[in-house]
This record gives sequence, structure tokens and C-alpha cells, in this order.
Amino acid sequence: MKSTIRRANMDAIIVQAEREFPNECCGFVIGDAATEEVRPITNVQNLMHTKDPAGFPRDARTAFLMEPKEHLAVMNEIDRRKLALKIVYHSHPDHDAYFSATDRAQARSFDPEFPDYPDTAYVVMSIHAGKFARAAAFVWNAAKRDFVEADLEII
Repeated sequence: MKSTIRRANMDAIIVQAEREFPNECCGFVIGDAATEEVRPITNVQNLMHTKDPAGFPRDARTAFLMEPKEHLAVMNEIDRRKLALKIVYHSHPDHDAYFSATDRAQARSFDPEFPDYPDTAYVVMSIHAGKFARAAAFVWNAAKRDFVEADLEII
């Protein structure tokens, strides 16, 4: 399996991840056969952690929570423009690019047995000491009933 992203869009999300270091960044890549656009989303994990440390025990250095109104606005844009959610992305500051148990659970928030967006790639970027190290893509494998690493082609 292979996922693709345009070079300019990969560069944009790398810049975002490095700028938001030491916190995780997050966002979407939307598009269709002719277009591909990045939609950064505010990570509100620190805000939620401050408000409710018991309910949100991790801060934005090790977790992300997309700002709900921004998230919904992108979903509405996808519907309005008849586009697809191509990529959900986030960064791992000072950690490797892997799809953690938390990432897997968040990607199956509606039903723990099935992904929220089965045709969407999940891209995780490793940012070490504020600099991009590596990106990895993960896609749903229906036969394995799990996410598996896929080739990430930058075009």
C-alpha cells in the first residue's frame, strides 16, 4: 500500500510541526484528483489539560486534541466542496514516527473495531530537537483489522 502527498504540502506540515515543537501539531490534508490542500488544526490539548488534568492527564508534548470547531469546519468544507479527507497528520516531538495505541484508539473513536475514516492515511512526523527527522504513513488494513505502515510517496 502507498500514500502520496505533494512536496509543497509535506513541506508545509513539516514547517508547522517544527514551529509547534515541543508540542504536537495536527491537521488534515484534503483534496481530490486535481487538488490537495493542507488544513492545520489548533491542538487544544494543553488547554484541556489545564482545565481538567484528571480527564486529560497528558499535555500537548505527548498528545493532541483537535479544536472541535476547526475540525468540524474542515469536515463541512470537505462535504461542501465534494473533496476527500486524504490525510490526518500529527507530530511526535522527540519520539519516533509510529502509530501508537493512543493514535489507533483516536482513529477509531466512533467504533473501536473500525476506523472513523477507512480510506484516509494517517501521517506521523518525528520531530527531534525541533527538527524534522522522519514521516511515516499508516493505513487501515481490513484483513488484519488494524493500521499498518504504508509507503509514503512525496510527489
